[in-house]
Amino acid sequence: MIGRIPILDIRPLIDCGRRPAKAVVDETFEVSATVFREGHDAVNANVVLRDPSGRSGPWTPMRELAPGTDRWGAEVTPGAPGRWTYTVEAWSDPIATWRHHARIKIPAGIDTDLVLEEGPGCMSGPPPECRKTTAGRRSWRPSTGCATSAARWPTGSPPRSRPM
Repeated sequence: MIGRIPILDIRPLIDCGRRPAKAVVDETFEVSATVFREGHDAVNANVVLRDPSGRSGPWTPMRELAPGTDRWGAEVTPGAPGRWTYTVEAWSDPIATWRHHARIKIPAGIDTDLVLEEGPGCMSGPPPECRKTTAGRRSWRPSTGCATSAARWPTGSPPRSRPM
């Protein structure tokens, strides 16, 4: 079953996953996947590398490899010999969606008050549907650049003078 944010064509993949991809210790390799969603809202993705004992390492943010292609990738490096695994995670990114809308609407003077009112709301925490996931982890990751910009908004200043 494919959910609201499909993760497809994950690589490296050898013989449809029947054989492990191989790398040398400390060799960096790219994990990539096609990540998209319905509608116009932004998505974001990361990859989590697990060591041979199953311990998760830190998540590595993925970047869109070629804008508009929905292909995301990140480089990871196994640090010891053994059978490593990885997981690609994806989520809806309300902050990136808001920033995109704000960059278009504020300079054009379209719904400026509404856009500025929605911004701080999307930074107050994860939406209810993202608060609980398996293993108690959140699948929502705020964009720190946007959160920092929101904290610096001077009250009462004209919309165009506020950072986006």
